[in-house]
Amino acid sequence: MGFTTPAFIRKNTPELRKRLEALGYKPLLSIEDGECLSTTSNLGHYHSIRSEQFDNKDPHSTYDCAGRIDCGANEDLFLAIAALRDDTNKNQWFVADSPLSVSYDDIVGNDHYFIEPKGSVFFWDINWMHATIISGNYHKATVEELIKHFKGKEEI
Repeated sequence: MGFTTPAFIRKNTPELRKRLEALGYKPLLSIEDGECLSTTSNLGHYHSIRSEQFDNKDPHSTYDCAGRIDCGANEDLFLAIAALRDDTNKNQWFVADSPLSVSYDDIVGNDHYFIEPKGSVFFWDINWMHATIISGNYHKATVEELIKHFKGKEEI
């Protein structure tokens, strides 16, 4: 139980590593020497990869990306896929299967009501944790849905 989908991104910054750690990942070995970051799903670790390992013709020096989702340089996509878990809704993205009618009380007790249209993609944040779904259906976004949602939103 835990993380479900390994991924990699073609960047490696202190901020990105902190965000992975906030999701629950732990660093594995040296994480600052490579230009890219990769996550494991079964162990909940992340590690760095040198960019030349992706295209190396030597099978002993090539990084095996099989089964990992290539997020390019898109941090939001990488973090959304890295966050996929089977044991919590926290930090997950969802898709409305039908219009959702939602209510929640904010921190000072104000009532809020809103509608999420069918097909909308939404992030499970503190408001959703305390929300009541009055009507409608939703599901956790799949990798394909996340790729579609974040396509074209890459950071350069």
